[in-house]
Amino acid sequence: MDGYRLAAPILFALDPEKAHSVGLRLMRFASKTRTEPSPVETSLGELANPLAIAAGYDKTGAHLRSLSRLGFGYLVAGTFTASPWSGNPRPRVARDRSEKTLVNALGFPNPGIDAFVLSLASQGQIGVPVVASVSGKTEAEVVACYSKVQPHVAGVELNLSSPNTPGLKDLREPAAFAELAQAVKAAKVKPTYLKIPPYVDEAQFGGVASLVRRWEDLGFEGVTASNSLPIEDPRMAVGRGGLSGPPLLERTKAAVSRIRRASSLSFEVNACGGVSSPADASSLLAIGATTVQLFTALVYQGPSLVRQILADPDFRLSSRTR
Repeated sequence: MDGYRLAAPILFALDPEKAHSVGLRLMRFASKTRTEPSPVETSLGELANPLAIAAGYDKTGAHLRSLSRLGFGYLVAGTFTASPWSGNPRPRVARDRSEKTLVNALGFPNPGIDAFVLSLASQGQIGVPVVASVSGKTEAEVVACYSKVQPHVAGVELNLSSPNTPGLKDLREPAAFAELAQAVKAAKVKPTYLKIPPYVDEAQFGGVASLVRRWEDLGFEGVTASNSLPIEDPRMAVGRGGLSGPPLLERTKAAVSRIRRASSLSFEVNACGGVSSPADASSLLAIGATTVQLFTALVYQGPSLVRQILADPDFRLSSRTR
């Protein structure tokens, strides 16, 4: 029995936010994952494998060295903003253990981009590329955060799709997005990805696809598809949140397929949402994802899931044949 299985009963007895904080601190005791590399060439450079941890898992970016031991090809830290944010009022995270899902209404609690840069420097060599997820409520805030973090990371993921942060939807309105994308392009020195809303239906995703086309036309490297699914939930203090977990997998497949059909082969698609098994991960690579990001399944299955995916022959084959 691995250490996570021993700790899981205690963690699940705690409030979800407290449990996540404790779990992150325990990651430093996780065994280092050793698997044969499944290299993939990306804008971040050649990755040892196409598996990553998604934004939101390490919101402060203080645990990246520990997480790198699990075997990921790269890590996404944050989401960070130009100044510290406290996030939404509690309760703001809930679990459904029968469905292995989470609902979160966190609203980007983070220490601010300056604190992240200092923390990253204090951790020394992480060992794998780090991508910083950044956001803000205005164009000026987003560009300031983006500009400040680029010298310190391998790439940036621009999060305008969280369902829990007022104001982000405004930045996705066509005129506002066009202006923001141009401003980000002018400040760009590192690979940059746009994290998009999940697939809901064809009409909704048509609007998302238009943003992706503009993003690619401006020369950005790719997108992350997708964020959590907005739902109403009375367990959240704000009455709503973002659903994550296995129910999102088919939506993720739909988003990846739609983007891959409409974009060039060099345009990268980081698949995120609903992955909870090696078969899930390999299926996304098979339909055109460049990399696959994990979050919610790690809460329920722990580090052993990373090892299972990286050792899976189908995942390794899909990685080599991308």
